[in-house]
Amino acid sequence: MRAAVALYREVFRLGDTDPAVSPRLLISLAHNGGSVVGAFDGGDLVGFAYGFGGVDPAGRVYHYSQMAAVRDDQQGRGVGRALKLGQREQVLATGVTAMRWSFDPVRTRNAHFNLDVLGAVARWFEPNLLGIEDVGRDRGMRTDRLIVEWDLTAALPTARDRAPAPPPVPWGETARDGDAVLFGLPSDWDAHVAAGRDESVALRERVADALGRLVADGYAAVSCAVASPGTAVYRFVPDPQEKH
Repeated sequence: MRAAVALYREVFRLGDTDPAVSPRLLISLAHNGGSVVGAFDGGDLVGFAYGFGGVDPAGRVYHYSQMAAVRDDQQGRGVGRALKLGQREQVLATGVTAMRWSFDPVRTRNAHFNLDVLGAVARWFEPNLLGIEDVGRDRGMRTDRLIVEWDLTAALPTARDRAPAPPPVPWGETARDGDAVLFGLPSDWDAHVAAGRDESVALRERVADALGRLVADGYAAVSCAVASPGTAVYRFVPDPQEKH
């Protein structure tokens, strides 16, 4: 549990005294229906995820995955996928069949993993969910989040299931594609911030406006894929599932 806390701080660039996660919290979750899952390379912890049970105002029960982290030098090796599958196995053993979690929509690699690799659907948008960021990589920026829902009983998507590569769309703008709406963003958010912080702050504002309107109009994100060098594109489609 201490190694998990240290990994969390390392991945999210947090200070040694950051209080967001503690070994005692993780132990309590592990012993009371929560999920605490580790990925190991030999004896080294290289990734971990944790979560807890939740229920929404409509009475729907789900598991909320609070966080998943993979050490920088282990990313791109399937560790994140293994973590989520391990978490899914733990949750299904409790009888719960749905999982939800939030992610920053400007981090399009995470979006691709959540939507295209796992098959989750981003059904809700929470503007500035955590207030202005005061720790980690995006200090001083707003904390908008898309909330995904993952049907744990569904098969994982295959390459054949995925939508064709989208056409490029300018950053912060939308385009129609039949019944779908496409939305363009930088494919590497950290590089975009490094190149121009003020421009990144302004782009976040446009992202919040666009995603808030799309979700309010009944759209859900089902894909996020690289469309051209430097650009990733979300695909939003009408969501037939009743929202709350």
